[in-house]
Amino acid sequence: MPDHNLSLDQILSRIDYAYLKPYGKVKEFLEFLERARSLPFRAICVPPCLIKKAIEEKLDKRIVSVLDFPFAYSTTLSKIAALEEMLSLGVEEVDIPLNIIWLKSQEIKPLKRELSLFRKIAEECILKGIIESPVLTDEEIELAVKLLAEAGFDYVKTSTGFSGKGTTLEEVKKIKEYARGRIRIKASGGIRTLEQVLDFISAGADLIGTSYGFEIALEALKGMEANSEGLDYAEAYIDGACLGNPGPGGYAAIIKEGDKETVLVGSEPETTNNRMELKALICALSYFKEPKRIKVYTDSEYLLKGAVEWLPKWKAQGFKTSEGNPVKNRDLWEEIDRLMSIHKVTFEKVKAHSGVLLNEKADRLAKEQAKKWQKKLF
Repeated sequence: MPDHNLSLDQILSRIDYAYLKPYGKVKEFLEFLERARSLPFRAICVPPCLIKKAIEEKLDKRIVSVLDFPFAYSTTLSKIAALEEMLSLGVEEVDIPLNIIWLKSQEIKPLKRELSLFRKIAEECILKGIIESPVLTDEEIELAVKLLAEAGFDYVKTSTGFSGKGTTLEEVKKIKEYARGRIRIKASGGIRTLEQVLDFISAGADLIGTSYGFEIALEALKGMEANSEGLDYAEAYIDGACLGNPGPGGYAAIIKEGDKETVLVGSEPETTNNRMELKALICALSYFKEPKRIKVYTDSEYLLKGAVEWLPKWKAQGFKTSEGNPVKNRDLWEEIDRLMSIHKVTFEKVKAHSGVLLNEKADRLAKEQAKKWQKKLF
């Protein structure tokens, strides 16, 4: 069972907060640094080209960078040159992907030589070897852990996050088994929520790598606030659908309280997709007769941004946009505002059709509700 008794500082002291976006902007990076400044993360992980800028900001944070990230395609000599340059810039830790081509091909000699050279060059630096566990067999994971431990690396890091698959708890448990105390573990790749962080720590991870550190910190703070008020926890998986937009619409909310699962649905003959997304949230929050701590899973950017960012501004402006136009769907937003004042609500953005089973189910039910009206009308 995950340890939910860790303090916020204890949680964040395990997190390397990462900015490794391939298509980011310097403005975004500076915003990332300001978020990092305000919270006690263990370290920040940045691309080599932004090391100097990160150090100039004087964040009082450990600076981690990555070598030949994410695919480790470069030659050993070019990697050595890059590593020496990063060290000269002042990084304290380097996360290094293994050459997976060599690993999968059992080309062990060049792989061992490369790892040994990195360790010798960065003698005073903490090194983490990224093994890309989501694409490895159990035997390959065991071999990678053995090679890193024998080379004197400090950590096995599970994934770059670029393999198309997230790290699993089972992978971390296997790495812990294979490590036998010889090397520590950093879990990374697809870790976006506080619950995941706690689960991975419980599974054996010493550190967590994530680009969602700030969001996880906010989630922890809200959870602590809600827990201090003695509120019970529930989850809501919601979706809305519309055939035609405008046209017949439906919505669904699946409420999960422990092992109990409740399905709520509704529909309208003439509506829009956005209204159905909002009705799904209203349906979910209205289900609870007493204040609750509720985590809402949605794939709607409109709903998420509206509830988290826009709603406070709209209220302050008399439900007008920044351009002075009336806010669309005001009646529903006002009801959402009322319900969110009763409950402690947090949101998790899920990608549509990404395999989150209860969101997939809500999507299917919402479409079924819309089709009922379509049949009646035609």
